[in-house]
Amino acid sequence: MRNEAENTSRTLEDSLYPILSQFPNSLQIFNWDGEFISVTERFARSLEYSQKEMVGRSLFDLIHEDDRDQSIDALTDLRDRKAIINFEHRLKTKSGEDVWIMWLAIPLSESQIIIAIDRDITIQKDISFEFILQQQKYKSIFDNLPMGIAITDAKGKIVETNRTARQYFDIQDGETLNRTLNLRKYTLLQPNGSKMYPRNSSLMRALKQKEVIRNMELGLIKDAKVTWFEILATPIPLDNFGLAVAFVDITQRKQAEEKIAYMAFFDQLTNLPNRNSLIDKFFPIFEEARRHENWVGVLAIDIDNFKFINDSRGHEFGDKVVQLMAYRLRESVRSYDLISRQGGDEFTIVLPDLMNERDAGVICESILDAMNHPFVIEGEQIFVNVSIGVALYPNDGKDSNSLLKNADSALNLAKQQGKSCYVFFTEELQTLVVQRLEIENQMRMALAKDQFTLFFQPKIDLQTYKPIGVEALIRWNHPERGMIPPDVFIPIAEETGMILSIGELVLKLAIQTLRLWREEGIEGVSMAVNISTKQFKHEKLISIIAENLRLFRVDAKDLEVEITESSLMENADAAVKTMKAIRELGATIAIDDFGTGYSSLGYLRRLPISCLKIDRSFVSEITIDKDSDTIVHAVANLAHNLGLSVVAEGAETKEQVERLIVDGIDSVQGFYFSRPLSGPDCIKFLKEKLGISD
Repeated sequence: MRNEAENTSRTLEDSLYPILSQFPNSLQIFNWDGEFISVTERFARSLEYSQKEMVGRSLFDLIHEDDRDQSIDALTDLRDRKAIINFEHRLKTKSGEDVWIMWLAIPLSESQIIIAIDRDITIQKDISFEFILQQQKYKSIFDNLPMGIAITDAKGKIVETNRTARQYFDIQDGETLNRTLNLRKYTLLQPNGSKMYPRNSSLMRALKQKEVIRNMELGLIKDAKVTWFEILATPIPLDNFGLAVAFVDITQRKQAEEKIAYMAFFDQLTNLPNRNSLIDKFFPIFEEARRHENWVGVLAIDIDNFKFINDSRGHEFGDKVVQLMAYRLRESVRSYDLISRQGGDEFTIVLPDLMNERDAGVICESILDAMNHPFVIEGEQIFVNVSIGVALYPNDGKDSNSLLKNADSALNLAKQQGKSCYVFFTEELQTLVVQRLEIENQMRMALAKDQFTLFFQPKIDLQTYKPIGVEALIRWNHPERGMIPPDVFIPIAEETGMILSIGELVLKLAIQTLRLWREEGIEGVSMAVNISTKQFKHEKLISIIAENLRLFRVDAKDLEVEITESSLMENADAAVKTMKAIRELGATIAIDDFGTGYSSLGYLRRLPISCLKIDRSFVSEITIDKDSDTIVHAVANLAHNLGLSVVAEGAETKEQVERLIVDGIDSVQGFYFSRPLSGPDCIKFLKEKLGISD
């Protein structure tokens, strides 16, 4: 038990060091039950004990029998009221002598300990008024307590303050106070921000009713700043019971709480309300609109191509764009419209008091017009465009969730229509949203239930007219709706992130199919797999390819990875690094849909590719549009000069194929030779064309 007490003592001495260091010979510490936790050498010696003998000993072992009851009452009162008290009693020394001790006891309720300032009053006890003199001797201790303390008489007049309190309230040392709790130099605030009126204050009620106050907070306005205090007040037997009030400065804690509250409802970058704050304000706006039979507009706004700005210029530059966008939006709408940042480059604006749809359109036009002026960032001019989706209360929804969701749906449609425009939500759009949600949910089930399969588009060599490869194409065989076209579910998969799981499945099935074909005797036919932009940037792409090649024992040279130009444009350096890793595995790389991008020509020489695939949009017009024919011919020459092969997609007629041969194309894909085939049909096609017998 002694060791435990010593450990507790050391812990408390460490935590209370600021106080102990100022009064090294006067402070004793004991717990709620009166057991000494820490004593000074002086105190122990005065009772003829060592410090080790005192630690863990009960105060009641030393108290004179006649003083025991009043001491028990004092400690009980100390624990119950948790207020600073004075009490005195006789203690027995080791040799049996009586020593009068007067205590100033301070309870610390959280730690359940008592800090007691002792004073040997054996001699002074013979003098009737010595207690008053002792109070003066304790003045230095009183002044140095780490909290402000003010003492009043029975009428509330302040008769004593310590140094900390005088600093809080600008009271000069030695100044005679002629004020009560009802007369203050500074304005006080309640936690809700309202002013505190003296005559109705809790402190005056506590004085009159002799009540203890704990955990009361008030703010003091001084020099245009607010200092927040936590108040502990307790009646004391002074002049027919006055009041002792302790003030603990909690300003830093309050500021931290306010910051947390601010962060919960405001965006840190733009100082605009965030989504939580916005939703809180919807209901009163709707109620006002309902009473006056007005409309409320909800605008969903985001910056066109913002990801490209972030990726190319960095997130710090992107943050500055967002900040300027917030300012530009404020300047474009009415003073009472509510602007909120939802995160990233997404903003929401609530437009109260609209008479019709046209009013919302006027504000949208104002926002789009504001984008015609460039942003100036770091001395550079940059033009920024936005897309806007509009939903209107009550036609498009009567609650915040519906309106926000429908405005987002309209925003997506605005982006599909070419960006830099605004689109109103419609019932037709609602139908599309419902269908999209249904497809998204069913697609998740399809992944779990193996409803996805591969079809294969043969690639034909134009010199031998024999198949030299196939392209793997994902198909969704829905048990009720049949085959769902890729252009229906692939965009949704990309938006939701499911494209990663689908892409991984395609790689696995394609490489597994290569193994099956080798077992069927089909050699020299490569498998091309189209990799989405998200999958191409995913950190696990290389390991997924390598693992499947190893698992199915397939030679990597038979695998061709197809990448779109857009994947290369987003981050060329990272793209080259990934492509080199694919080549190191032994696989080849083709650029898919070549000619639809804008800037990859300059990178062709540094890209580790082996093939260019010309987009079907050029092939479809090659026999009727001279420009398309010129482009195909030029791409073929460029590719051959760089040592690359060229594949044309979408060849559907004999005339197109003949023209492609003239233009120097190496191989083609298209309906002229074969539609996409199922696995079994593709095996049959390949064997037939390659002359392989079953």
